[in-house]
Amino acid sequence: MDWFNLHGIDLNHPPDYDDFIEPDGTEAPVQGTSVDGTGANSGFMSVDDNTDGAPTGQTLSSEESGSDGEVQSTPEGFAPRKPYLGMKFDTWEAAKVHYNRYAEHVGFSMKMSSSRNSVLDKQKDKYLFVCDKSGTNAEKEETEAVKMRNRAITIRANCQAKMRVKKKGSIWEVTQFIEEHTHETIKKLGLKKYLRSHKKIPKEEKKFIDLLDSVNLSAGRIMDIMSELYGSGKAVPYDTKTISNYMASIDEKQNVKDIPELLNYFEELKKEDPNFFYKYKLDSEDRVENIFWVDGPTREVYKNYNDCISFDTTYMTNAYKMPCAPIIGINRYGQTIQLGCGFLRNERISNFVWLFEQFLDAMDGLHPLNIITDQDAAMTTAIQQMFPNSCHRNCRWHIMQNAQGSPLGPFMAKHEELRREFNEIVDYSLTPVEFENRWGDMIERHGVSDNTDLAYLYEIRAKFVPAYFMDRFFPFLQTTARSEGFNAVLKRYVDPNASLLRFFKQYMKLQERIDITEDSHEFMGEDKTLKTWCDFPMEEQVLSIYTLPIFRKFQIELKKFTSYNIQQINPSLFEVSPIRNAVFGYGSRNYRITVNLEQDEYSCECCKFTRDGLICCHIMKVMSALGKVEVMPEHYILPRWSVPPPDIHIPQTEPQQMPAGKLSRKEMRLLRYGNLTKDFAKLAVNACASEKTDEVARKHMRAMEAEFAEMKKQAADALKRKKKQKETDPPCAEHAETTENPSSSTVGAEHNMHVNKKARDPPLTVTKGRPEEKRKKSGLHLKPAKPTKCTICGSTLHNPKDCPSKIAMKEKTPIIQLFQ
Repeated sequence: MDWFNLHGIDLNHPPDYDDFIEPDGTEAPVQGTSVDGTGANSGFMSVDDNTDGAPTGQTLSSEESGSDGEVQSTPEGFAPRKPYLGMKFDTWEAAKVHYNRYAEHVGFSMKMSSSRNSVLDKQKDKYLFVCDKSGTNAEKEETEAVKMRNRAITIRANCQAKMRVKKKGSIWEVTQFIEEHTHETIKKLGLKKYLRSHKKIPKEEKKFIDLLDSVNLSAGRIMDIMSELYGSGKAVPYDTKTISNYMASIDEKQNVKDIPELLNYFEELKKEDPNFFYKYKLDSEDRVENIFWVDGPTREVYKNYNDCISFDTTYMTNAYKMPCAPIIGINRYGQTIQLGCGFLRNERISNFVWLFEQFLDAMDGLHPLNIITDQDAAMTTAIQQMFPNSCHRNCRWHIMQNAQGSPLGPFMAKHEELRREFNEIVDYSLTPVEFENRWGDMIERHGVSDNTDLAYLYEIRAKFVPAYFMDRFFPFLQTTARSEGFNAVLKRYVDPNASLLRFFKQYMKLQERIDITEDSHEFMGEDKTLKTWCDFPMEEQVLSIYTLPIFRKFQIELKKFTSYNIQQINPSLFEVSPIRNAVFGYGSRNYRITVNLEQDEYSCECCKFTRDGLICCHIMKVMSALGKVEVMPEHYILPRWSVPPPDIHIPQTEPQQMPAGKLSRKEMRLLRYGNLTKDFAKLAVNACASEKTDEVARKHMRAMEAEFAEMKKQAADALKRKKKQKETDPPCAEHAETTENPSSSTVGAEHNMHVNKKARDPPLTVTKGRPEEKRKKSGLHLKPAKPTKCTICGSTLHNPKDCPSKIAMKEKTPIIQLFQ
């Protein structure tokens, strides 16, 4: 059932203008109108006196009509009265709204044409509203060709339809009304919403759209939702473009004072989270150059997860095109977590150094042990300067992608055996010496010593080849895939043109989602369990210790040990070989395991334990052969992957100590919010039943808002009195303010109350490189580029233009002379 049937409106038999009658036979009252001498209501509705008029010559829109002008669409059965001479209105805005409603019913768009000031008091006393097709289109002038947007223009028809109102005393009266149009009006109901002055969104629906926009739904998706609510997309009194324009206006309002509002928002957060940390840097013009933040719980959690971080910058997240620099970690569930985020003016060494300085300041100087980033040279230099003792690794994916785009890609396409050997050497070399020896053999065997692209990869081998990082903790990754994945998720949460304030709010929503996922894992660990795969008591042991996601990874390794044969070389050395051609993740090579039974120690040359913190399937094979499957040695169970004991809680910001039996202020607010939300939801069910119940609900809501405003005012007055009392005391030396304004300064939370007022929005950043490509690309391995085939003969050695077959055909084809 659509909206019209739901409300009992028969579109096939619409009533006349004078049919808007109450059931008792009396004419329905029209709010906010004057009454003429006959006792008839003379208008349809009024608007607030503070409503601004539309600019002269501009088409009226719902926004220009004032808040009360944002009315619901007028169904055919609720037609406004046709204007007539002497018709009276309380205000000129009411006259404008009424004429616009009449225009919608008839099927044309209106605009304000002109206005006039009174000679006596210089106030507006006349307004002229005309059809949008009044006047004529200007003749096209022949000018020099200039590249510009090809906009559609309204076809003018020199239409004379108009309504003029004049102020007489305190009443506005219609002094001229021409009904006839020189063009066809729109009769089809579904097309009227495209007329410019009728592209309006009701006020209530704007609030709903605000909610949908806050979760980053597109205008198209919002239109789909509104179509469901209305019962049909045709019944929605506006189109997708109208929604898009409204959403753009929201962004424009948020961008007016973006940085001051963001910093004030930070200060409000510090009241709830005293350990919330943020700093920003201003340039010589007081524009924000860099900014960094991290919440209190994350600062505590980092102490447990500083063993490996991923860092990468991304664009397309904010209106200033500033590179976004999120710092990513991995928690005990193998889940990606946020460890802080920043925005930089550009990707220069000094800006990266500044960002890492603030990160260390927030984390109490605790350096990350291992860092993986992309190949950015400025970032690498800054890391070497700020984290000299950290192991820095470049993302293998980026390096392979760059190689794929170089001449090396087509070259490898022609040398398939070389490509396979290249990937095998990079993937499964276990030591730097082995890699270098195998690389040299490959170069000599294929005769490619003069290939500069391969030489470059060999030159930077220590930055990305796994053999050089076998003893470093990079759990389950060789790339910045976690950063890339986080950036992709982040871009689903934020709009490319979002303000920094909106970005931060969406960032915190993503943080909340991460927290909820972590809570879900924690609950699953307490409430659920997994089936064991074999009868090894060791498996039961680690099931009770590891978090469930990590136990699943352990179980995968446990299953792989059945893919190997084992041979004992000597009492302390074993070798495993794959039963079939290859084992996923380990290739087709053999692995040797050294055993110290006295110390219960096992060492495999694949180094999985040092890389991922889990023992490998090769060690499990040896333990099985030796009958050592009862208990997993404690030194092979990292607390990092374990469920914390019941008496140990994951570090978080602790609330202030409260008396026994009482909740903290924050918890009480959350509790009250939840209870009120449920109660108001129940009231909303009854309040939406009819217009009268809706009005009753809104009346009490307005009363509550007024009372709340009074309470806030009283609290603010009390705070002012308290502050004034403090100002009467002699100032202490440590509270003295300085007026010094350095050309470039870093400002922390403790100074922001004085600096917020002068901090300005950053300028638009010029991004480096070409625009981001949306197309998905290949992964870790060097893959051959898809060769272009000749469409004539199918060869990949030439294109159709130079095809020998085509040339031969031309030579054989006789020339026919048409004109002699």
